[in-house]
Amino acid sequence: MSRKGKIMLALCICALSLSGLFGCGDAAKPGQAEETGSEVIDGGNTTRIDEDAPKEIVSKEITGFDAKLFLNNRFYGDENHGFHFQIEQGADGVLTASEENTGVRHAADQTLLMELQDVIETYDLVSQNGVYDVTAGLPPEFEAYPFTVDYASGESLSFTKNNEPDARWGEAIYDIFASWFASFGSEDLYPEKETSLVTRIDLRFVQDDLCSDYGGIKVGEDYLLEKSLYRYAEGKEISDAYIEFPEDFYEKVTEILAGTDLVRNYMFSYYDHEAGNYGNHDRGYYGMGEMTTADGEADAEDDKLDLYIEFESGRRMNIETRKLSEIQGMKPLLRELMGYFDSLFE
Repeated sequence: MSRKGKIMLALCICALSLSGLFGCGDAAKPGQAEETGSEVIDGGNTTRIDEDAPKEIVSKEITGFDAKLFLNNRFYGDENHGFHFQIEQGADGVLTASEENTGVRHAADQTLLMELQDVIETYDLVSQNGVYDVTAGLPPEFEAYPFTVDYASGESLSFTKNNEPDARWGEAIYDIFASWFASFGSEDLYPEKETSLVTRIDLRFVQDDLCSDYGGIKVGEDYLLEKSLYRYAEGKEISDAYIEFPEDFYEKVTEILAGTDLVRNYMFSYYDHEAGNYGNHDRGYYGMGEMTTADGEADAEDDKLDLYIEFESGRRMNIETRKLSEIQGMKPLLRELMGYFDSLFE
């Protein structure tokens, strides 16, 4: 089963489990937890709110940070989805950023601290300050963890809620830490890289009324590389050429793809936060552009990209989009791929 399928199955199972935990009315159901003194029975909800916790924090200078997260749509290595991000001040006063599960560590800088503060403000996390809202007995990915941030002013942000595996703010925190550590040469927070050889690639790119087609095709008994150019306004084919595949063709294509984030972004972009489902690719979004389904971006009338890739490992990627934001994000890759393909036909 594909990773996408596994995630969908897991979510369905969780949904069915949760539907059995909650019902109409106030009476406790068999197997439903309730709070009895200090004891919390499995499945019950405990809510406490510190009314004195400020809902506005003046300082923007982070001096401490602690967040445990389980993220459905982010992972490192071979599908490890749990993270524990920390920023702690040592005896020497130096702030150190770390992720406990991978063991990565580096002295924190203003870039990291400011980007984390931007997430706190963008997602209004301070509005949760002082909240303890926990339902017991949920699956591990919903386990409750404290989220705490300390500031130079002495102010603090702290709340404890059941983990949200699809939370945008959680993914944003992961993205910041993963990218920041990568800038210092550590990619431990990213998935294992696709290192196997590309075994098939088909590319169709339509722009400015010109359709450029590249891919393998069977001609008689031979399997050849084809380049076809078609002008829609004129309703005719401009050129159609075939050559034998160069011996290093797939090695070269593999090298080009390895220099991009296409595979990782493809893996991270299945989930559509706006719709709350895994239909993001069906809607033309693959994590390569600056827009999402929330932006209401219309399909381009004339521009279109179809890119299909197979790897020796069995991985397949099928990109079909009319979203200009995605096409623009993939322009550097398209230029390099098409430049290489075109050079073979000169």
